[in-house]
Amino acid sequence: MHEVSIAQSIADTLMQEYDESELEKVREIHVRVGMLSGVEHKLLEHVFTFVIDGTALSKSILKTELTEVIAFCVHCQAEFKVEQYIFTCPSCNSPSSDVRQGNELTICKIIMEEPIYEETNK
Repeated sequence: MHEVSIAQSIADTLMQEYDESELEKVREIHVRVGMLSGVEHKLLEHVFTFVIDGTALSKSILKTELTEVIAFCVHCQAEFKVEQYIFTCPSCNSPSSDVRQGNELTICKIIMEEPIYEETNK
């Protein structure tokens, strides 16, 4: 189950980039998970809650977005959506191994709590 080490890596990345007071404001971490990445995205969301327990990120949640597989055909110069793991161009029936999307595992967005400003008009 490599999802645990991936969840830990996501938490470690944020801990390296932000100081503790900023980490406490993180509410959502959005991650793009490619269908070919070998990551079970719902399991990753689940184990993340255990990885961050007791840390400055404990109030945050991980949200994953599964991305489809897109390949490129060198013969007809077209990108196409790979369906049912068939890497054949639907236009010219040429096989293709040039994957343009679907392998990624990327932190794409971090949502932080907005500071509350007290009204100073008295």
